[in-house]
Amino acid sequence: MTSASELLALRAELTGTLLLPGDTDYEAARRPWNLSVDQHPAAIAEPADVADLQAILRFAAAAGLGVTVQPNGHGANGDLRGVVLVRPARFDSLAVDTQARVLRAGAGVNWGRALDELDGTGLVALAGSNAEVNVVALAIAGGHSMFSRRYGITARSIISVELVDAAGVVHRVSDADDAELIWALRGGGGLFGIVTEIELALYPGDAIFGGGLTFPAESAEAVITAALELARDEPELGVDIGMMRFPDVEHLPPHLRGRTVATVNLVHLGDEATGRAFADRITSVAEPIADALTNFTIGGLAAVAAEPVDPMPSAEFGAAITGLDAAFAREFVDAFLSGADRGLMRCGIRLLGGAIADELGADRAVVGAMQADGLVSAGVLLFDPTIDVDAAFAPLRELVAKHPGGRPLPSFLGSGATLAGAYDPDVLERLAAVKQRVDPGGVIRSNRPLGWLDQTVG
Repeated sequence: MTSASELLALRAELTGTLLLPGDTDYEAARRPWNLSVDQHPAAIAEPADVADLQAILRFAAAAGLGVTVQPNGHGANGDLRGVVLVRPARFDSLAVDTQARVLRAGAGVNWGRALDELDGTGLVALAGSNAEVNVVALAIAGGHSMFSRRYGITARSIISVELVDAAGVVHRVSDADDAELIWALRGGGGLFGIVTEIELALYPGDAIFGGGLTFPAESAEAVITAALELARDEPELGVDIGMMRFPDVEHLPPHLRGRTVATVNLVHLGDEATGRAFADRITSVAEPIADALTNFTIGGLAAVAAEPVDPMPSAEFGAAITGLDAAFAREFVDAFLSGADRGLMRCGIRLLGGAIADELGADRAVVGAMQADGLVSAGVLLFDPTIDVDAAFAPLRELVAKHPGGRPLPSFLGSGATLAGAYDPDVLERLAAVKQRVDPGGVIRSNRPLGWLDQTVG
């Protein structure tokens, strides 16, 4: 067991900070975004530079500790006992090369800042739906974007990464440098080193139209059916569908307070007239109670989903699904309403297809061509301790079992899941071989372990 004096010696060696249990700020710093995950790392480091990372890795290897990275804690997945938790906030470099169409972001950069930097360039990155999610973390965990049906899954846009391996050696990893390692990093998560910077491909997107449409629950089947048909006909259009049940609390807008609603979010890379014609196919079947469709720039992408950014306790369920047609719309609505009566708050389905299913270049990433029709993401807030989470998710699990779509992206897995939930055994075996080569001692731990192997290599 590592002694407090040994950890204090490490702290004295670092230019950055190291919090230990009992320190004033430790309790706040250890909390992840999902407050239901109770993690107690041996120490929490905010390294100032690569030299600090190298010192942390040397210390951990000698002391028999693991090292894991959580920029914001969105991927928290365990108690972290015997692990040094690294927060890479000071790796905050950010640059856009418009000529080369490349975004370079340090490991501490969130998508909100990166998208602001892209404003006015006429280029888009394959960002997620939440501005507070970290750029590196989303990309190496798979990542789905509202631009993915046009340009592909985020992980497949990775050009290169800079990382510090378990031995403290700094590498630039690309297809030319180490094709197998970059393959693993494109969706394998934080198993293989501490990423300090990433390069992502950028894509044309000088005009963007879209936003969210909200409908009363009684219109849900009709609008979801219309949205599924629109997505089938327009494979490059970003579409997600969902339902939400809101509590009757004063801080909510009157049109949402205490209501169950259906939502359709659209993102069109192109002109307003075409985008509105797409939206008319949805609004022609029912009158929305809220319409946020507008022209916007890349910096406003997060407003489409308008996801919460404050930490909260929750349970998550994710899955891949197929067979999305008019009959499915009815089943989905029934499943949500049944789950909502037991505590389910939200369920969304990101529609796939288009470039996501394209086999071209799929062999260069562990996230290959996905043939499912959609990715399910559902959540239960855990403020009420009497909620039976299994019961709340049960109707959705039954729906997925009836319409199985294979394995989802790692970034859509719930807390407690491993990469075995996202990849087939042969892929896990290949990932394990990469892990054994670059970190045979299992010093670097991922928030998503491999699952079927000893946890020390995950």
